[in-house]
Amino acid sequence: MKRERPDGVWLDEAAHVVVPGADLYVEQVGRPDAPAVYALHGGPGYSCHALRELLGEDLERYRTVYADQRGGGRSYADAPFDLDVLADDVAAVLGALGIADATLLAHGFGATIAVRAAVRHPARVRGLVLVNPWVSMPMLARTLQREAAHRSGRGEAALPPEAALADAEALDPQAHVDDAFGMTSAKALFDALLFPDAAARLRLEHADATALLGPTETVELDDPWRLDVRPDLAGVRAPVAVLVATRDGSAYPDQAEAALAGLPHGVTALVDGGHYPWLDADDAFLDTLHAALAHAGAAAAAAQAPTDAT
Repeated sequence: MKRERPDGVWLDEAAHVVVPGADLYVEQVGRPDAPAVYALHGGPGYSCHALRELLGEDLERYRTVYADQRGGGRSYADAPFDLDVLADDVAAVLGALGIADATLLAHGFGATIAVRAAVRHPARVRGLVLVNPWVSMPMLARTLQREAAHRSGRGEAALPPEAALADAEALDPQAHVDDAFGMTSAKALFDALLFPDAAARLRLEHADATALLGPTETVELDDPWRLDVRPDLAGVRAPVAVLVATRDGSAYPDQAEAALAGLPHGVTALVDGGHYPWLDADDAFLDTLHAALAHAGAAAAAAQAPTDAT
């Protein structure tokens, strides 16, 4: 729907974008003439609901697109897909909405898609803001294995050597993940890495509990633990800002260092908090986020959108 605000038309609408092999659920919020920001949620298999629920009010100065990735949330997939397909979906959604280009605001696994989209569709990507990016799923698999060994008391001495870590093809990331989840539960492991305190975790879980249910049967992303976009980083020509929370064990320091090593032209900022830093240090993080979005092409020249509808 479109509702009138004191300064003109305000978008708040949902749509389904049909692409080969999928039906993508999309929401867009903000003034049509505001800088476009495309939010790429984490995952794989998650949705944009919690991102909009917990951060959306602070992004209303932009025309923000929230699209559930195919195979996750409220987006259906009926055919196998890979990372290139997810990147192509970004361009397809922007085209369907009549948006020429956008700054990609990517969180966690969303950074993997954002980097590939910037390489495959440079004309559509104005810039990248990567928040606690995962650019190498094999590297994350290794992080999970190390953390699980530490928590279980087995110790890192029992783990395979680190020598193959830089070579994704030499790794068996699924074996590392299976080993990690054999030592401790997946939820306990991710909770330990992602959340510095229980309050942030409970806020996210409350938002997730109110999300609309998506499809009960869908096709998943093929072999996600082998996805690695470190080789793609050199091909990113758009301006990039990397925001890293120092209490996010999944991204700091390994993933962050890998991203920055491949993006020498990027700017970086360390912020407080866990994997979802807007839950931990709202004001400080938001100031940094808006500066990063401006650096990456989403300069919001217009004032903050009013909050009272007419």
